[in-house]
Amino acid sequence: MTIRLMLLAATALLVSSCDTANENANGTSSGTAASTTSTADEEAIRSQVARWLELIKSKDAAAIAQMYTEDGAFMPPNAVIGKGRTAIEQNWAAMMSTPGFELTFAPEQIVVSSSGDMALDRGTYRVAVAPEGTQQIDTGKYVVVWRKVGGEWKAAADIINSDLPAGGG
Repeated sequence: MTIRLMLLAATALLVSSCDTANENANGTSSGTAASTTSTADEEAIRSQVARWLELIKSKDAAAIAQMYTEDGAFMPPNAVIGKGRTAIEQNWAAMMSTPGFELTFAPEQIVVSSSGDMALDRGTYRVAVAPEGTQQIDTGKYVVVWRKVGGEWKAAADIINSDLPAGGG
């Protein structure tokens, strides 16, 4: 519960501090440089997402774990939170070892903070598994909080939520 409250608080702070351009008193944009930086940062995050999807296809849990900050957190549904890269790697390895595992996701919105060091990525996912030989499909939504570390965007917090009703639908 505490982690959930902290994540909600962090997300609220991040969203409230995010903008892509500044407006002056007459409502016109004065943040051309900020907007250009935000666009470049958004493109960099989208590039990271594309890389992440390739790593999922190759089922490379170790490389996926490196996509996270050292103190990152992965919060998959129906599993314990993975805190730190070792636990994140273990969570991803377990998830991807499920027979028939296929995952794809796509950002619907990426908002970069005005400071340019954090971003919010909200999107949807589709996962297929066949643990007993019969394919099961789930769709849902996710939020990734990105942090720029050494000039590279890394996932600091990653949470996935199913659209299925409780009990598996």
